[in-house]
Amino acid sequence: MPSDVHVAELMQLYKAPAGNNLRVDWPSVEDAWGFSFPSDFKELLDLYGEWLIEGYLGLISPTSVTPATCDEPGAPLGGMGFITADTRDTWAESDGTGRNDVSPDQIVTWGAASSGDLFCWITQGVPDEWPVLVFTHGDERWVRFPYGVAEFLLRTVGADPEVQIMADTPLWGVQRQA
Repeated sequence: MPSDVHVAELMQLYKAPAGNNLRVDWPSVEDAWGFSFPSDFKELLDLYGEWLIEGYLGLISPTSVTPATCDEPGAPLGGMGFITADTRDTWAESDGTGRNDVSPDQIVTWGAASSGDLFCWITQGVPDEWPVLVFTHGDERWVRFPYGVAEFLLRTVGADPEVQIMADTPLWGVQRQA
């Protein structure tokens, strides 16, 4: 049973697949990135792997390839390092709405959607308290939420008005439909 209450609630809605073969070497990944990842995210990856939720939002597994090393010769293609590097460029080029005191190097992308939307953390403070940051590709807007990945997903599938920005996605209100 997961230690995070929000992960446990997600497990009530989504059965973890049998045979998830994803194994993240968390000590080497966290050493490469220079921080610990939030515990709810680690639990989600350990349970579900690179989960594609409702055919829309895919969780991205971290590797030792970071935004700083993703362009080095011989670096494996794909993954969190590459997507985060692109997200940081997008953040730096955006109009500044809602940017406050966040520099591009404090953004890490944990998920991507088929719509082009990006799901990130702002890596300020304690990892288990990192807020979720969503980039909506359609209107090129950044929206910050004061909770972690698992709680954000639960609020979305529960059609919580606080995450109204997700209302036009396949995740919206799935819990109420079940």
